[in-house]
Amino acid sequence: MQRAWLREFNALGLQLRPQAAKLVTEFLSLYEDPTQMAETLVEYTKNYLRSRQGRVEAFIDADTIRSVLECMHQVSAAGSAGSTQEATRQGIEALDLGDGIQIYDVTSEVAPFDYRTTTKEWAPALEPSTLFPGPDVKAKIYGSRYHLLLQRTLLEGKYVIDEEASATGILPGQLILTKVESLQGNPGPKTTFGLLARVQSEGKRQWTIEDLHKVYPVELEVQESDHLMTDGSFVLAEGRLEGGRFLIKNLDLPGAVPRNMTLVKDLIPRQTFGGTLTDAQLKILEESEPGNPDGFYVVLSEVHLDSGRVLEKLTDLFQGYEESQPPTAYVLMGSFCSSPFVTTAEGIRSYRDGFERLKFMLRGLSNHIQSGTRFVFVPGPNDPGAQMLPHVALPEYLTSDLAKDVPNVVMGTNPCRLRHFSRELVFFRHDVLRLLRRHEVVPLREPDGGPASAAHARTEMVRFLLDQAHLVPLPLEQSNILWAYDHTLRLYPLPHAVFIGGVTQPFDTSYAECKFCSVGPFSREAEFYAFHPVKDLMEQCGVPDRAG
Repeated sequence: MQRAWLREFNALGLQLRPQAAKLVTEFLSLYEDPTQMAETLVEYTKNYLRSRQGRVEAFIDADTIRSVLECMHQVSAAGSAGSTQEATRQGIEALDLGDGIQIYDVTSEVAPFDYRTTTKEWAPALEPSTLFPGPDVKAKIYGSRYHLLLQRTLLEGKYVIDEEASATGILPGQLILTKVESLQGNPGPKTTFGLLARVQSEGKRQWTIEDLHKVYPVELEVQESDHLMTDGSFVLAEGRLEGGRFLIKNLDLPGAVPRNMTLVKDLIPRQTFGGTLTDAQLKILEESEPGNPDGFYVVLSEVHLDSGRVLEKLTDLFQGYEESQPPTAYVLMGSFCSSPFVTTAEGIRSYRDGFERLKFMLRGLSNHIQSGTRFVFVPGPNDPGAQMLPHVALPEYLTSDLAKDVPNVVMGTNPCRLRHFSRELVFFRHDVLRLLRRHEVVPLREPDGGPASAAHARTEMVRFLLDQAHLVPLPLEQSNILWAYDHTLRLYPLPHAVFIGGVTQPFDTSYAECKFCSVGPFSREAEFYAFHPVKDLMEQCGVPDRAG
C-alpha cells in the first residue's frame, strides 16, 4: 500500500522525510480507500506550504505533516462516520488558509482581468501575461485603463453617457458625459472623459485628449488648478470643440470610489488582487478577523545593509520587538545598498556581505521564529535586476541564501501584494511621489489660489494616485512598465492600505477609505511605520539613538 500512495507524492515532485512518511502511513491506514485520501492529502499539503511560506518545498518534514493531520483528525472526530472523508476535505480546505497571511508574486500570482463592455462584467483575460507581447498590448494598456476608470466614474450615477441620456433621459442632478469620439457635430459646452497627453506634432509639443476612437488637439484655457494632474492621466474636461480643437476651461479627475461601493456595484472579482482563493475561503478569512485583532506589520524603506549605522538600528529594532511582541511580518523595501549594484566580483561580494550580516542577526531572534514572523524583502532601484516594473524578486545567490537559512523569509516582487485575512495591502518601492510634479499639466495651487504648500502637494499626490487607480500613472516612456504586466500596478478596487517606499519625507493619510503611507528612508532617521490592519491603525515610529 505504501508504494501506491507514495507515488501520489512523488508524481508532484514532493518527497517525504522518513518520519513524515511514517505519520502518513499510519493516517492512511485508517481509510478504506487510502489512495483517494492520499490524493487529497498531497494537494492540500501543497496548499498549506504555499500559504505558510509562499512556495512549495520539495522535501516535506514531519512537522508539516503533523500540522495537516492534526486538523484532519479534529474534523474527523467532530463529523459523523458517514461524512468523515468529506468533513476531512473541508477541514483541510480551511487549513489551506494557513495563518491567514498570503503574499503574492505579482508576476505569476496576479492574473489580468478585462472589463467586457457588452456584458458589463469583469472576466479573466483571454491571453496570459508574457515578457514578449505583441505591439497591440501597448495600446491595450490605455484601453484597459480607460474602461476601468470610465466604468468607475459611472458607478455613483453622477454622470450618464450621452447615448444613454438620449434614450432614457437623466435624473435631477445628473450630468451628461460626452465621449471624445462624439464631440464632432455636437456643439456647445460639453464634459468629456479621455487621456490627456503631450505629443510631438509639426516640430512642437502640444496637448491632446483622446479616447479609444478619436483624438483632438487641446487648447488649455485653464491656467492653474487646486488638483494635481499630469501628462498621461485620464481627466474629466469641460469645454467646447471649435475648429477641430477642444478648448478646455476646467479640468478635474474621475474620483476614486470607496472599496465597498466597488465590490457591491461593480461586482469585480476579489481574485483580481491576486491568488486563487475562492469567495468561500475569503469569507472564512473575513469571519476570522475578529479573533485575530493583534497582528501588525513593521514597514521600512531604504534599508542599506552596507551601512554600519543602519545595521545598528536594525539590531535595536529587532531586539525591541523580540523582547515585547514580534510583529506578523517585517516588510523591508530596498534599496538594500547605498549605491547602485554593479555586476563585478567586488560588487557581488559586497552585496552578499550585507545579507550575510543580516542573516546572522535574524538567526538570533528566537521569539520571532517561534511566532512565525515573516521577513518580506521588496527590491528597490539600486538593487540587482532590470529596472522595469514589476521588478522580480531578488535571487537567492545574491541574498546569501537568506530564504533557505532563515525561516519565513520571503523574497517579494516590487510591487508586492499581501493579504492579511481579508485586508489587502500593497507595498511599492518607487520615487513616484517625487516625479509627479515634474509632469504637471498646469501648476498646482491652493484652493484659495496661493502657491501649493507641502501639505497640500502631499494630499494631492495621494489623491492623484488613487483617483487614477494606478501606482505610476505617468507616460509609458517615464514609467518603464512591462506592457503585459500593467495590471499588477493597478489599484482597483482600492486596497485597504498602500505603502510607498521612497526618499521623500514620511507621512500618512486616508482617502476614499484607503490608508496611504509614504515610508521615509530608514537609512536617514531610522523612521518606520507599524500598521495594524484589523484595527485600521497606522503608527509612525523611530529607533532612538543608543545611550552614551
